Amino acid sequence: MGYFTIGKEIVNFISDLLSIGTSSIAIYLYLFKKDKIVSAINILLNYSTQITLSELKSKLERLNDHNAGEQEGKVEIINILHEIEGQIKGNRLLTENLSEIMITIKIYIDKPTKLTEPRKRSLVSELRERVKNLDLNQYENIVNSNIKE
Repeated sequence: MGYFTIGKEIVNFISDLLSIGTSSIAIYLYLFKKDKIVSAINILLNYSTQITLSELKSKLERLNDHNAGEQEGKVEIINILHEIEGQIKGNRLLTENLSEIMITIKIYIDKPTKLTEPRKRSLVSELRERVKNLDLNQYENIVNSNIKE
């Protein structure tokens, strides 16, 4: 029993030392490396946004594969527009930057008869340009955050 108690105390002591050491490292990083931590978090957030924009680009390409002049194509286009609408509504950055085009998407979803092939192409082109601008803004944010270091 005596060896067990001594062993337990040694393990507790080592555990306490390791806790103090890791806490000290965390405090040091917070006080002296805060900018680098914030930069790393921003890079992760920007990467997440890049993935979202890539998914949106993929959906735009899927829209190009269907013809709004055909009934089957129009049904598929409306389904893809629903996906795009959901993705935009689910992302604060997209909601803020694509709110105007959401009105147009909503009109075509609610009244599919208004959707023609030329209007679809116009919508796809406008969305593509807006996504491209968001993409460039995200790269600019990454570059600017790296320059500040």
